[in-house]
Amino acid sequence: MSRVAALLMPPAMAGAVLLLQGTVGSAQSRPPKPHKPLHLAEQGTFYVGGSIQFRTPNSSTNISDPRSLPGNIAVDQMYVEYQIPEDMKYKYPIVFMHGGGHTGEFFRTTPDGREGWFTSFTRRGFAVYAVDGPNRGRAGWDPTNRFATTQSPLLPPSAMEAANIYSEQSAWVAFRWGSSFETPYANTQFPLAYVDNYLKEIQPAYRDAPENGYIQADLEALVDKIGPCILLGWSTGTGNVMVAASNRLSAVKAVIGLEGFPGAAGNRPPDAMAAQTPFLGLLGDNADPSPFRAYTATLVALGGDATTVWLPDIGLFGNGHTMAWELNNEKIADFMEEWIIEHVPGVRGH
Repeated sequence: MSRVAALLMPPAMAGAVLLLQGTVGSAQSRPPKPHKPLHLAEQGTFYVGGSIQFRTPNSSTNISDPRSLPGNIAVDQMYVEYQIPEDMKYKYPIVFMHGGGHTGEFFRTTPDGREGWFTSFTRRGFAVYAVDGPNRGRAGWDPTNRFATTQSPLLPPSAMEAANIYSEQSAWVAFRWGSSFETPYANTQFPLAYVDNYLKEIQPAYRDAPENGYIQADLEALVDKIGPCILLGWSTGTGNVMVAASNRLSAVKAVIGLEGFPGAAGNRPPDAMAAQTPFLGLLGDNADPSPFRAYTATLVALGGDATTVWLPDIGLFGNGHTMAWELNNEKIADFMEEWIIEHVPGVRGH
């Protein structure tokens, strides 16, 4: 019996198997893996997607400034950072898509300074790509409407894109670190001593209706550029990668969703097309897994390979919405790696 299959058994039966096989359930007490030198064949950055559009100056006060002449600017592009290990053990790279209010930094480094999954999966032998979605972070943002409403009366304030920004107070409950602000769950895995580091990472994010379409189109452009790959999304990013995968069925070999499904970011209802791609959904503590299990059950009924895993069922407790940062994130990564091995045909090799 495979390790992943054992972990997905009913808890009473799985517990005995876990004890026998020494898998995730017994991995809770394992020491951290030592860091060896990371040897890369290549690393770099690039942009994909978006468009070049003609814009006029947006301020009546700088119309003579040669830096503000009417002309072409890039809008709605995606920034991509990548690493390719020298010892590449897996054929398909992983693309990491963040959620709302964040950037690719979510996968780069944890708030307490540990390596994030961007580096962890490179060590495991995957090529990895982490993105900053359009209109945030290093992708830049389209300032046209904001300049036109604040620097000159060209547009009414209602023309500005809807946006949001997360606060510490909202994160405590929305991300399930605790039952209320500064009241943590007893077993929370979030490194609470480092919340201030997390707050410096929060990014204002456009949340107007077209944004998910821009993200999904840019993801599809990225898939077209790098070829067959695995898409991993967090929160609203789960819906974004699910839509992109359904539009690139031959190239996307699997989708992993960290919460955020079903219904995130306008992802399509389950259908036979979506069911062609293996799907793993992960959900942490203090959340009802029922709608998530119903979603993947529908994909299975359509002939798909889809599973919802509620982390307590595999012996991982205390995780909230930010599981990629949390103290047991490497154990979650172990599980995902083994799921990929078992569910993505032909993934081993260069």
